[in-house]
Parts: sequence; C-alpha cells; structure tokens
Amino acid sequence: MLPYPRRPITAPIDRTDAAVRRGDDARVDVVVRTRKVGHFFPGGTVDAFEVWLELQATDEKGQVLFWSGKVEDDGKGPVEPGAHFYRSLQIDGHGNPINKRNAWATRSVVYVHLIPPGAADTAHFRLHISENAGDKITLHAKLNYRKFSWFNTHFSFAGVEAEKAAQGKPSAASNASATAATTTPDYDDRKWAFNGDTSSVSGNLKTIPDLPITVVAEDTKTLRVLPRTALPPQPKTVTTKEDWTRWNDYGIGLFLQGDLKAAAAAFEKITEADPQNPDGWTNIGRTLLQEGDTAGARKVLEKSLAINPQLGRTNYFYARALKEDGDYDGAAAHLQIVLAQFPRDRVVRNELGRVRFLQKRYADAVKEFERTLSIDPEDLQAHYNLMLCYNGLGDDAKANEHKARYLRFKADESAQAITGPYRQTHPEDNNERQAIHEHVSVALAPGKQLSQKPKPTAARLTLPAATPSGKD
Repeated sequence: MLPYPRRPITAPIDRTDAAVRRGDDARVDVVVRTRKVGHFFPGGTVDAFEVWLELQATDEKGQVLFWSGKVEDDGKGPVEPGAHFYRSLQIDGHGNPINKRNAWATRSVVYVHLIPPGAADTAHFRLHISENAGDKITLHAKLNYRKFSWFNTHFSFAGVEAEKAAQGKPSAASNASATAATTTPDYDDRKWAFNGDTSSVSGNLKTIPDLPITVVAEDTKTLRVLPRTALPPQPKTVTTKEDWTRWNDYGIGLFLQGDLKAAAAAFEKITEADPQNPDGWTNIGRTLLQEGDTAGARKVLEKSLAINPQLGRTNYFYARALKEDGDYDGAAAHLQIVLAQFPRDRVVRNELGRVRFLQKRYADAVKEFERTLSIDPEDLQAHYNLMLCYNGLGDDAKANEHKARYLRFKADESAQAITGPYRQTHPEDNNERQAIHEHVSVALAPGKQLSQKPKPTAARLTLPAATPSGKD
C-alpha cells in the first residue's frame, strides 16, 4: 500500500453501479487513449482543424442536464469555447489567434494539447445533479473531428474585413493604407465578417460548406440518481485483470497532468488486480521518481524487474533512479539493456550520454550525443550537453558551435509574455492551458430536451467518476 491519502473515486462506472445525489456536484473523468497510433494525436496541422471531447448528460425524461463541447447552430456552427480541445493554440505578435492558416505569424503558443503515441489523456468535467433530474443519468462521451475549424472555413469562402464591409467599397488607395496599418508578417489585427460574395470562389461549391463532424470514438455510461435526503454514495472501485489497461491509461493521463498522487493510486489498482503485471509496478516507480523519491522508486521498480528483467521502460526508469543516487555504472548498465532493444531511442541515448558526462568520460558522452543527432539533428538536449562535453574537453570551437545550435533551436521563453493579455480576455483558453482543469456545462435552457436520445455503443472510453471531494 502507498503511504498517502486517496481521493475518493468510483470507477469504472460500468462495474460499480455508480450513483449520485440530487443537488450534489460530481466530477466525471473521461479517458481518451491512443491505440496502435505511431504519432501524436491528432497529427498534421494541429492549428487548423478541430478535435474536441464532447460530454453530454441526459436523464430518462430526455432532459439535457450537462453539455460540454456543444456545437452551435445545431451542429453546424463553432464549437463552444469551453470545450476540451486537442490542438495547438498559437497567437501572433499582437495576441491574435492563428486561425487563417497564417502560421508564419506565430510568435507564441497559448497551449499545445496532444496525446503522445501509446499514451492517454484524462479530461475532468464538473457535473451538477439538478433537483428535477430523473432517476437515471446517461453520460455520452464523444471524440469529435472536423477537418477545418469553423472560422477558417468561413474566412476562406466568405471572409470580408468587417470595417470595409460596414463602409461599403472604399478606394484601392484607402484599401492599401488600411491593410498596411492592421497587418504585417508579425500580426494581423483585422476583424472579419463572413458575408462576402461566394460566387467566384474556387471549386464547384459556391456557398460556405457545412463540414461534417466525424465521431472518432464514443461511449455511454449510466448513473443512478438518489434523493437529496439519501446517504452520500460511498466510493467504490472494482479491479479485474482484464481492466488493467483502463486503470493504466487513466493513470497515464493523470501523470501527464502532474497529478502524481492520483496517478500512483490508479497504477496501484493494476498491482492489486494482477501482481505479476510489471507495468503497474513500473508506473508507480515512475511517479515516485518524478516526486524525487528515488529509494521508493527503486523498491517498486525492482519488483517489476523481478517479473521481467528485460523490460525496456523499467530498465530506463531504474537507470534514472540509479543516476540520481550516484550509481553511474549501474545506470549505464541498465541503459545498455534498453539500447540493445531500441538502439535509435533518442531519450535513452541522451540519458546514457548524460551519465558518461557525469562520470567525466567526455569523449564517450560525445559519441552518445552524436548518435542522437544522427537521428534528430535538432535535438535540443544533445546540443546542450555537447556544448558541456566540449567545454570539458577544452574544445572551445565545437562548444560554441553547439551552443549556437542550442540557442537556435530552443524555445523563446520570453515569448510567453505575449499570451498574458490573450489569456485575460479568453478565460476558456486560459483554463485549457492549465495542466489540471475542469470543464463545466454550457448554459442550458430550463427543461431542454433532446430530439433523439444517443444510442449506446461499444465501450471505447473509460469513464471513472469521482465524488465532489473529490503505456506508454
């Protein structure tokens, strides 16, 4: 057992007969996991299209009790700004969002929210159970995809500068003067109206299209609703050997947010369900290592190595623990086990190079970092550490060469200052920027009912529900 308090949780919903009380709030966690995807999700031009998570709660009377990720205009308009998005939100030098495929003007990033390959994301929603809710609440989660954002589609087909649209048709000279004052390669301050003439747009369609929304994955789960006077529902978890990946992915999502205590508690469920599964012990060790508890990390990682001594990820994290404790030879030996299986892993190469540097074996360290650059010539850590290694070798010329490349490729941290005013005027995006955040429902009309209830589908998303007090 792990020596820290647990956040009360009821999960998985479909195995615990989960219940909520009228008048209470409950946190619902939705896990989106990537499977057999060899790249970040989504991939491609993540500033251009829309991928978001939608969660809707309805009762047996057809009342909509909660809706996050709603699309305006009956599914044809923009996505509500408080949705949980998977994208890169970039802004220009004046804090305008990059939303017209004008990536050259990007000067800072508000947030980048993508799921690494073989990993997961855990989204949090705050559900209020109204007094007039029925006896059952159906949660319907959907992962949605639209090829281009609503704004970009309307801009491309019918975008007209709002000021010019209001003034009529000014002269060519005044057009050029106004444009020069409001847009440069660094920013675009123009405001847009979408009432332009579409008769001359390229393509056969001479109107603004309603791009389809594709449901990538979806799932439904049901909650029982208790009277306000009932006793509070007690937290309950069910762990089965077959569900280990659900707990693992839930924990990975929490870990990537920095919620290390909750992540470790989720990983412990794997060890309870199947003590011979090395992944549970490995990921507990990973969280302890992140917290700085190297002794605790080594203890649980050794349990994983006893099950599978060749498991690459366990050897990697065990090597990191050994390195932190000053056992450089031991760390190098375990990293060599990983590299024998994955010789082109840049992260492991860099870690071994760092160990050699700490041993003051600068020439050996250089070899490892050069191998990293043979895989990725822009690897930031490799250039930084090569700068240090060549300083140790007394080669100032090469040290300065890698220093220049490091400064060339590193992020401009001062550019984050540009995001301040934007985040003040866009609270939903500022919320999404936070590592751990919750989503609430859009405003719903009293007694709003669905025209058609969502159809249950095969389970693809895990929905652990938390009480109000609460592989990679």
